[in-house]
Amino acid sequence: MICFCKSEMEIITINKNGFYRCPNCHYLKKINTVSLEKEKARYDMHVVDSGYEQYMKGIYDEIKPYINGDCIDYGCGKKHILADIICENGLNCDYYDYFYFKELNFKKYDTIILIEVFEHINDLLGLFSKLNSMLKSSGRIIIKTKVIPTEIDNWWYLRDVTHVSFVDELSMKRLCDNFNMSSKLIDGSFFVIERI
Repeated sequence: MICFCKSEMEIITINKNGFYRCPNCHYLKKINTVSLEKEKARYDMHVVDSGYEQYMKGIYDEIKPYINGDCIDYGCGKKHILADIICENGLNCDYYDYFYFKELNFKKYDTIILIEVFEHINDLLGLFSKLNSMLKSSGRIIIKTKVIPTEIDNWWYLRDVTHVSFVDELSMKRLCDNFNMSSKLIDGSFFVIERI
């Protein structure tokens, strides 16, 4: 398998699970993935309560300095809480989710937000191509995902059956290189991606 950085990926085993790993940019991808039906069943179990709303308010506080203009919460889940918070704070924010809100407006956005979506995507190059087509020339993509740690053997992020793609700063940079974009990791928790 060829990585998005154009390197040949190697096959490795972590805790009896197979992965493709790029020796050049460190991108890690699960070999075996669950069906769409099982993936949705897992998402259907997500609890959307007051605790989750507080979590999303915290996310908003984190990303607030980086969002502006017309926004979209891409992969919002069962409820579009973050989009509602952004709208309540004076910006327009649409929302989309592959399983729950399939209608996607075909317009350009100033800010595209992916909160804990990236690790669920099997084809990162295809995703970036789509996001790139939705982004205004001066727009920005914000991605919150866990970054591959130095010690990976017991990393809990790998255990979620719906998590299939894992990156670090270098692999995100190499992915962005395909679209003439730059990426910056903020506070170790989210990437801000812009056109160069």
